[in-house]
Amino acid sequence: MTDDPVTWHPVATRPPPAGLPDPGAVLARRLAPALDRVPRLAGAPVAVAVGSRGMPYLPALVAAVVGALRRRGAEPFLVPAMGSHAGGTAAGQAAMLRDLGLAPNAAGAPVVSRPGTGVVGFTPSGYPVWSDHAAWTARYVVPVHRVKPHTAFRGAVESGPSKLLAVGLGKAPGARAAHREGLARFVPEVARFWLAAGRVPAGVATVDNARGEPAEISVLTPADWHHTEARLLRTARALMPRLPWDDLDLLVVQEIGKDVSGTGMDLHVIGLERRFPGCGARPRIRRIVASALTPASHGNANGVGYADRVTRRLAGAIDWEATRANARTTGFGEAVRLPPVDPTEAHAVAAVLEELGLSPATVRAVRIRNTACLDRFEVSPALLRNLPAGVGRTCGQPVGVPVDNSPGSP
Repeated sequence: MTDDPVTWHPVATRPPPAGLPDPGAVLARRLAPALDRVPRLAGAPVAVAVGSRGMPYLPALVAAVVGALRRRGAEPFLVPAMGSHAGGTAAGQAAMLRDLGLAPNAAGAPVVSRPGTGVVGFTPSGYPVWSDHAAWTARYVVPVHRVKPHTAFRGAVESGPSKLLAVGLGKAPGARAAHREGLARFVPEVARFWLAAGRVPAGVATVDNARGEPAEISVLTPADWHHTEARLLRTARALMPRLPWDDLDLLVVQEIGKDVSGTGMDLHVIGLERRFPGCGARPRIRRIVASALTPASHGNANGVGYADRVTRRLAGAIDWEATRANARTTGFGEAVRLPPVDPTEAHAVAAVLEELGLSPATVRAVRIRNTACLDRFEVSPALLRNLPAGVGRTCGQPVGVPVDNSPGSP
């Protein structure tokens, strides 16, 4: 089968307000007052902690942090703060930084990614604080991370700089402890440990608009850290991209990956019911097809189990050791179960139509590039006939990644 049974029509949502221009320059201005108050910065080794989430503007932000530190005489270096991602190995996490545009010295600082973590203390509740050795032996740590709702818990702070300190810098042992103890309490307690130790003079937090552009860039300081991060989470929740339908027959996701979401596909987009059945969350999507794995995932296909069918191309790209390691850390084993594998995306779509007893003309279907890119996507004829407010038809080529529907596609 070479032709998709569904005729896809490109549409676009009403564009959100434009993101901040020149995010690196914006951050440099906002970071300066915070760094000017830091004692003993000249000559100090400073770990700039970076996570695994892909942001087009991330290299500019990291370069701004590095530049601001160097102008004050500090000696910054980059450290991956990725928990168990990239297989939990030093080499894998350094490679992920390269894929995010942060090769050694690309941002003006070396990358220090070495094996070795340890428990550096305990929180008032007795939670162990794990840390990467390079980060803990530096005089200061500056985390750089995007704030957004998490897919596994609700709390005053969720994904953001606090989680980077509590889970990311703890590498695989810290991530396991966080998921075992409960992220909602573990994350803020461990972040407070770091702040109380005087090791984190500032943090960088961003919030994206629906296009993945920076809508807000904030500098967190110890005095206002938790208040500011909680406010940014509320903003992120309001701005997060969503599908404009609550009920669909089919969603085709052309790429999943760790650089897109911790679960490969953002569960807030595809429906939290897939992880927490009975929770009542929308949207409700009867079938999901996943077509490819992003190169930046390095084979970690965590979240593949939330699809109903996948392509041979995606299945062949999975590094099962890295994928299962992620599941052991989080405790969500269903996230890595391999669904039925079809030769191509077209075969998978045809199989879904047969399962649901629907025709290409009647299926309510959407095809997206990934769950972070929802400003432009494609819809089936049944949806095209009655587009919701804020969604309009566009002209031109398909908006997703190239699709290989040849019989021999890998």
